[in-house]
Formats: sequence, C-alpha cells, structure tokens
Amino acid sequence: MTPHTAVKHRYLEDLNPRQAEAVSIPGGPILVIAGAGSGKTRTVVYRVAWLLEHGIDPSSILLLTFTRKASQEMLSRAAELFDARASLVAGGTFHSIGNLLLRKYSALIGYEPGFAIMDQADTFDALDHAKANLNPPLEDAKGFPKSRTIAEVMSRSVGGAGSVADVLEKRHPHFLGYAREIERVLALYREHKRTCNLMDYDDLLVNAIRLLEENEHVRTKISDQWQHILVDEYQDTNRLQAQMVRLLASQHDNVMVVGDDSQSIYSFRGADFANILEFPDLFPGTRIIKLEENYRSTPQILKVTNSLIQGATIGYPKRLFSQGAEGPLPLVVRPATERDQSRFVLKCIEELYEHGVKLNEIAVLFRAGFHSFDLEGELTRNQVPYVKYGGFKFLESIHIKDVLSHLRVIQNPKDQLSWMRILKLLPRIGLKTAANLAATIAENGIDATTGPLTAATKKYSGLKDLLGLIRELTDHRGPISEKVERITEYYYPFLKERYDNYPKRMRDLDHLANITASYKSLNRFLSDMALEPPEQEDTGMAASGNGVVLSTIHSAKGLEWHTVILLWAAEGKIPTPQSLLSPEDLEEERRLLYVATTRAKHNLVVTAPQTFFDRRMGVVPVRLSRFFEEVPTEYFRYLRF
Repeated sequence: MTPHTAVKHRYLEDLNPRQAEAVSIPGGPILVIAGAGSGKTRTVVYRVAWLLEHGIDPSSILLLTFTRKASQEMLSRAAELFDARASLVAGGTFHSIGNLLLRKYSALIGYEPGFAIMDQADTFDALDHAKANLNPPLEDAKGFPKSRTIAEVMSRSVGGAGSVADVLEKRHPHFLGYAREIERVLALYREHKRTCNLMDYDDLLVNAIRLLEENEHVRTKISDQWQHILVDEYQDTNRLQAQMVRLLASQHDNVMVVGDDSQSIYSFRGADFANILEFPDLFPGTRIIKLEENYRSTPQILKVTNSLIQGATIGYPKRLFSQGAEGPLPLVVRPATERDQSRFVLKCIEELYEHGVKLNEIAVLFRAGFHSFDLEGELTRNQVPYVKYGGFKFLESIHIKDVLSHLRVIQNPKDQLSWMRILKLLPRIGLKTAANLAATIAENGIDATTGPLTAATKKYSGLKDLLGLIRELTDHRGPISEKVERITEYYYPFLKERYDNYPKRMRDLDHLANITASYKSLNRFLSDMALEPPEQEDTGMAASGNGVVLSTIHSAKGLEWHTVILLWAAEGKIPTPQSLLSPEDLEEERRLLYVATTRAKHNLVVTAPQTFFDRRMGVVPVRLSRFFEEVPTEYFRYLRF
C-alpha cells in the first residue's frame, strides 16, 4: 500500500464528516470552529497530510501555533500519517516567524540583523532605566506605576487595545492621570531599544508587520513562498497576529484557522476575542465548518457544558454531542464551610482512588491560585500527594537571568541592560555606576587600554576579571555548554554569598547547561530562550506524575482528566467581582467555566461552600455561581456535605 493510498484509507476510518470536509477543501479561507474535545489537532494534522498528498510542496506550507512544541508534535504526527516530507513543513510561533523574517530583512527597516531579543525581565529593567533618566524627572516618582504595569499597558496598546490612555482607563483607571508621563517613559524606552539594537516581544510582530507592509516585494515573495497557511488556536490571537496572517496570505487567501470562540480566555495576555468572530470579514468568502462531535466527555457532562455556553451573548452557536457511553450525572455539592469543602474533596479523592482511578487522573480546578490554599493543607495533613500548576517560570529566576546576561553581552556587546545586570554583581557598583560603565563599554568595547574603562578596572574590584571572562568567551569556539560552565564557575561565589539555597540554584544552572547542549549557535539559543523558554525542571510529585493535579482553569486548558472537581464555583470567585464591571469580562468568566467543565471525561463535581468567614464581616452566605444557576436542575445531582 502506498503512503497516498494509506492516507485516503485513514480519512474514511479516522475522520467524521465535518472533519473530512475541513481537511479536503482545496483552498481559500476556511474557519474551523472546533468545539472542546472535537479532534482539532487531528483535523490540522490530516489537513497537512491532505495537502502533501495532493502535490503541495511541503516548503510552501506554514503552520502557526502558540508553542514550538505544538507545531513539532503536529508535524511529527503528519509525518507518521503520510511520509517524512511533512517534517519539511515550516512550523513555529508568530514570534518565531517574525524573528525569522527580521533576521533576513531587518536592514529594510533600519535594524542590524544581529539585534538581540529582550525578554520580560529585560523590558522591566529598561523601563526602570527610562524612568530614572527622564528629563525633566517624574513629578511623582513614588506614586508612579511600576514597570510591570507600564509594560502591560504598553503591550495592550501595541496589540491593538487603543492608546495608552484608553488602556489605563479600562484596566488601571487610578493611573489615568499619569498617561502623559507614561508616554514620555515609553518614548525613552523606544529610543533605548533603537540605540542598543534591541527588540522586545511585541517588536517581533510590529516590525515584521511593518516590514511586510512597507516592502511589497518582500510581502509578495513571502506570500508566494507560503501558499497554504494553517493557524492553530486562532481564538487566542491578538490584533497584531491577525494582521500578520492577513499580510502573509496577501497573494492567495489560502488560510485555514482552527479555534473555538468559547475557549477564548486569555484577554489578560492580550488575546482579542473579536478576531475569530471577524475572520470572515478579514477574508471574504470564508467557509465556516463546525466540529461539534465530542470525543472526550460523557453526554451527561456535555448537557451541562452546552447549557453554560448557550447563555453567551455573542459567538458561533454550537452544540456538542457524543456517541460515547453514558456516565453519571454531574454533581453539585454545597458543604457548610470552606474547611468542609476541603474535607469533601479529600473524601472524593480517596473514594475514587479506592475504585481504581489514579491520582493523576483527578484534577481540582479553580479560578485563582489562592482558592486552593485550604485544600492544600488538608491534602498535606492526610499525606495525599499533589502537584500544583503555577509559580515562577524557569527563566524568571534571578540566578538564571544573571548567567544568561553574561551570554547576551557575548552575543551583543551593545546590550547595555545585560551589562548593567552583571556589573551590579560586583562590589561597590550601584545602578548609576553600572549604567555609566555599560554605556562606556557599548561605545568603546572591552579592549580599551586607556581612558575611563582602564581607570575603572583599578577602582572596582572584580571588573578586570569580568572583562577578561567576556573577552575569553567571546573568542571561545567550543560548545555553548562550555561557556555556561565557565560562567557558572565564575558566578558561583556570587551565588553562594547571596542565597542560602545555592545548591538548588546550582542544579538549575546545570539544567541550563544541559539545555544548551543541542545548540550550535549562541544567537539561536538566546533567541529560543526568549521566544520559547523552557519550564523549570520538575521535581518530586511533578516528575513522578503520581499526585492529584491542582490547577487554575487557565493552566488546565488543553488538558483532560477522568474526574474534574471544580473548587469554589461560587459567586464572587467566578465570576470575580471585577468582571461585573464589564460585559466583555463577564462573558470571559462564562467561557472559563466552559473550559473547566469540558476538561472532564467521566466525572464532573462542582463545589461551593454555603458560608465563608470574612475577618471584617464575620460569617457571610455564599451563592452558587450565577452561571451554574442557569443550568437546568435535572442536569445535576445535588448534595449537601
């Protein structure tokens, strides 16, 4: 049997009629509304195989996803389904494709191709630097918003949410009076990026769009190169990403986007719910195909999820259905207090485990991380292992940032922020001195034998050693891992002096060295670290996978479990009080519950205590979330505990 015949055979076996229809459309704009558990990934994989089967050159196909891992897994599955040519399909994130284009054509918009990419912490540092160097200085530096807030406002504004003032008015109205001064800070921030040949995350999209808009020959060439474009999780795109898709497809309109408007829950990251609704306007003649057959949940669970989402005021109507086996009715439990809620969840977990359900097949989901604190104590007291999703990302750790900053100045000697970071490690060098030295190094290099840099090496202990290290590693032609090992050796005294848990942090640095082993290019490694940072190496129950999963709903998207217990499904928890001020935010809270309930395969348990103790108000009554009150009572079993 030839590969082509095998693929045709599998279409009949593996795809339902709606999936097959989406997979086999020859071209043009296609919007696939893929309900939860409806085989979205399978549809994308088979679409790639179908295009290859029908003679499309793999190099003319572009698959855009939100993580590099997702594109790699999809293309790997397509290769298994069809043949190895699927591995030649271009796949990556929007930011990585923007980076790819800019590395090749950045000179057309005034950037050197060796520009460095700033991660989030770099952006905060640069904004701090801009605030400190405003002239005239800030009128109210103490009350001025922190750099993290400014970065969020900037990103939302750049992503299409309006002016700085518009974003402040909606998200941070108490800072609206600072709008003009924030604009001044951002102007200095942009000047700094240009001077130091730096781009932040948003710049990778903004500048790629600018490149394509301003250079017709480049736009035509790129669009002709990628004749078929597929976009996964389109409901999570922002305005810039939607604009980028429109430009990439300017010559052909052969775009298939796959997503579910009902699972659009990332507005806090800049995702724009309107994108998926407006896709047919952006691409006239769009064919809309709905995938509504669910392969995950029982019919009883789907009745609840359908009822929840039918209350949405806007979106594509859909009704999930399953041809799978019947299951128990979902359960609503109203324990008397929060402590009773935790005890009930513990009892539920113990009973499931006794009946053969593995602990890692049980998930407790909640709106916010602190909602599980009482339950965590109960599980710990009863020696029930669990793993909680959340916490700091690997690259946000200070010691990892310190070592990466040494690598950054090797790659880009003009990177003043990274110079400042590693200079401040040295004795007696504060922010102002570090800034002056960083500017001198960026202008004159590290090989100057006279002038202020030479004088500084005599004045500041350790500066000569640092410059010698950077000079040594700049000339070093061995593996990147050897550079990391050498930097770690130099950095160890600083690590031991600053942190009581330096042995654990040293293990993190060993993990970083391991990551570099697969890279030959320092530029590629640093770009990947900024574009697709790795998670911190798992330990304990996270590594063994034998614990109950505790997770925010946002972190649970895309996953599934035998049993899902929804904790604190109460008014004031979900929806949150803040969401009541905006119809759009309230709708997103509804979608969050849709995502949470569709994670369950066999059992769905909804819990909310009847009362809650408030230290100012005493014992207060708790109401079940308004969204569950809309669901017909016959769809649930009800229990008081």
